[in-house]
Amino acid sequence: MKRSKTQAERLLAFDQLLKNNQYPNCTSFAADWEVSTKTAQRDIDFLRDRMHAPVEYDALHRGYHYTEPTFMLPAVQMNEGELAALLMGSKMLEAFQGTPMADKLTAVFNKLSALLPDNITVRPEELFTHFSFSAPPAMPISSNVWKNVVQGLETQRMLEIKYRNWKGEATHRVAPIHLANLQGDWYLFVQFEGFDNFRQIALSRIQSIKLLQKKSDIKGAFNAKKELADTFSRFAGENKPFRVTVQFDTEIADSVLERQWHPKQEVKIQKDGRVEISFDTKGDLEIKRWIMAFGRHAKVKSPTWLKEQIRDEAKKMLE
Repeated sequence: MKRSKTQAERLLAFDQLLKNNQYPNCTSFAADWEVSTKTAQRDIDFLRDRMHAPVEYDALHRGYHYTEPTFMLPAVQMNEGELAALLMGSKMLEAFQGTPMADKLTAVFNKLSALLPDNITVRPEELFTHFSFSAPPAMPISSNVWKNVVQGLETQRMLEIKYRNWKGEATHRVAPIHLANLQGDWYLFVQFEGFDNFRQIALSRIQSIKLLQKKSDIKGAFNAKKELADTFSRFAGENKPFRVTVQFDTEIADSVLERQWHPKQEVKIQKDGRVEISFDTKGDLEIKRWIMAFGRHAKVKSPTWLKEQIRDEAKKMLE
């Protein structure tokens, strides 16, 4: 079987053989990992000299063993490519500042960084001159809201929330069902007390929250995969999906084709260079905003009611 050639995995495997008192040696280990005996010897030397492992050769068993059975590897081993992935991952956390998870994820990255050995030579300040990340910041969520939502989900208990929307603030009792991150913002799927349908609310709009002792009595079955299947942007509410077809003129056809707007979109390229994109979705408000962002370059082919809504919106803008 083809083995990985990374030193990190070889050291972990050699460490496990030593802990199991299997007395590996350079020849057997090199054959098992398909490396040269010189490479195997360098691994053993590194383990003993750089990681201060109590490794000694036992002539009777013709192999190495730990003189201190309780020894544990003191560091996580990474090559420069793996470290680059770690550093870029930590850089991407900047896009999620303002959420309670950001601090916890940052702490995890800091712990991993503290475990790295000295033989890693890539310099983070040099790495970040070659990579950058840009994303809209997530709406801030209070730690109290986050904590109570997570506890409500884990213990299946009702929540009493004061929620703000365009109508104002109102107090509701809801059963938390599923937490989802959509386009960088956190949304909670709930069932309002006394109702049997599922609703989507934004965590950032919860003004206050209280975890109740009452158990959630959820009516019906919630399928997160199904609910999110027709999501466009951030909306994945209870509306039934509808089929939308938009035609883009040749002036912006190339830029429209450069990205995927919906996971199940269908694309038709016409002879004159215009492009038609169709998909099933829900949430007419976000669809309207998306189409109107293209101005005169986008034309709604269907449904008719969406075409009329955009026409009415354009008239009101002129007024």
